Amino acid sequence: MDTLSDELLIEAYNDAKAYHLNADFIHLLKSEILRRIIAKMLAESKTIDITYIKSCIDTNEVNEYLNLA
Repeated sequence: MDTLSDELLIEAYNDAKAYHLNADFIHLLKSEILRRIIAKMLAESKTIDITYIKSCIDTNEVNEYLNLA
C-alpha cells in the first residue's frame, strides 16, 4: 500500500464503505490511513494538521486510534 497516495487511499476507503465492501478490506484501508497519520506525527515530532484526514474518516475512530498510540 505504500505506493498509493494518501488521497487515493482515502478515496478507496470512502468508496469501500459506500459500496459495503468486505469489512476486513475496509478495516485494512482504515488501519493504513491511521498508520500513516501516526508515522507522520512521529517523523515530524510534533502535532500535525490532520483535519483533512479526519474529515474523510470517522473522527471517533481516529481519536480512538491516536489514544492507543
